[in-house]
Amino acid sequence: MRAKNNRYGAAGNLNLISLGSYKLIVACLLLGNFLSLSVTAFAQAEDVSKNPGYFDMTDLRKVFSEMRGKSDSAVSNPAPEKGKLMFMIVPAVGSNPSLGAFYGLAGTGAIFLGKPEDTNISSISASALFTTKKQFIATIKGTVMLPGNSWEILTDIRYSKFSESTWGLGSDYQQPIQEDWTLGGVAAQGISGAQPMTFSQVRVHITPLKEIAKSLFVGIGLHFDRHSNIQDLNLDLTSPNPVITSHYYYSTHYGIDPTAYSTVGTSLNILYDSRDHVVSPYSGTYAQLAYRTNTKFFGSAADSEQLYAEIRHYVPLSKTIPRHLIGFWGIAQIITSGVIPYLDLPASGYDMRNRIGRGYVAGRFRGPSWVTLESEYRFPVTKNGLFGGVLFANVTTTSRNSVSDISGSVVSPKLPLFEALRPAAGFGARITLNRSGRLNIAMDMAFGQNGSKGFYFAVGETF
Repeated sequence: MRAKNNRYGAAGNLNLISLGSYKLIVACLLLGNFLSLSVTAFAQAEDVSKNPGYFDMTDLRKVFSEMRGKSDSAVSNPAPEKGKLMFMIVPAVGSNPSLGAFYGLAGTGAIFLGKPEDTNISSISASALFTTKKQFIATIKGTVMLPGNSWEILTDIRYSKFSESTWGLGSDYQQPIQEDWTLGGVAAQGISGAQPMTFSQVRVHITPLKEIAKSLFVGIGLHFDRHSNIQDLNLDLTSPNPVITSHYYYSTHYGIDPTAYSTVGTSLNILYDSRDHVVSPYSGTYAQLAYRTNTKFFGSAADSEQLYAEIRHYVPLSKTIPRHLIGFWGIAQIITSGVIPYLDLPASGYDMRNRIGRGYVAGRFRGPSWVTLESEYRFPVTKNGLFGGVLFANVTTTSRNSVSDISGSVVSPKLPLFEALRPAAGFGARITLNRSGRLNIAMDMAFGQNGSKGFYFAVGETF
């Protein structure tokens, strides 16, 4: 098992003229990160593994305890123990492009279900949020590690009454249906800009994986996604010149009920996980490859198959302070056959924790193929470890099949993956809540193109 690593670890439009420049910048960024990660991995991995018991000198609990003039042995001695629950519940107040202003509660907990010497920590996060856009979101997400790392169980459960704007498919200018066109012999109006929608969502994804070799897991995932009470607010089918939205066209084109649909299926997963920690890794790699099949037999609106690949890699930059590091994160999702309902299509910010692609609203870029790459530099700000910071950059690309009207005229041309890139970047602050569990508050400010920006609040690292 991973004894050495885990001994004490706990829990917007793009200027077409400059497109080539953005590709060059992104390529340099990714190449630089790859070289830095590769060189540092050989130079530092052994040194950090000799210091698995690293802890910051203080955290928010200890600060509050000292302010009250109390001495708490559990706070003073951060050494983790089997069965000892470490958790924090904090008010969640902030704003981001998807939610607007939001308020509620967010919490995260971590516990060793086995001996810390041979078992990675289990972590579960939960939140309940209300927003100024009259949304409600409740989530339970986490990674459970059974004793000896014999099983790793990935969990993503959520319920929401949500409002979200979509921009059609692809990551270029032709996302909305901008020109007037003909549908069923009726002249329809074009749409430019956002296409707002409201809906209810239920998601249950549970993937148990069995360790078959050191750090290598295999398993079958169960996936249920349901969107109901879908209201397409720009859709107008009653006027002499109807307004047809991208969602309505896509749904009716593929014979899917535009008011409600499900995507239900199973997945075959292969996972390599050598991280020293599941909430805030200092080193290691997480690499997952999944092939998911959705069938009408299980209740899906359409039959489909899709490929999912994710990698997270962490390399320390200091021999003495492991939390000084560079992290790399990438997700690719590709529909290999069949049809996925519109709101279940691969899209930015649709990862398990809804965090990838900071700088743009969730769902801003959507299509049958989607890739997002992200890199983050993490560093301590104060010597006692209470405050830290991050700098990050990401790039997203999605594809699109060609869209034609009833006469066969192409309204939106086919867009290959990687042809249109959408970069973003930002910075953030970290406050250590629990040093033995590596639990912290994450606050990030991200900036995309054409004024797109957002503030992101979370308990735990972004990835």
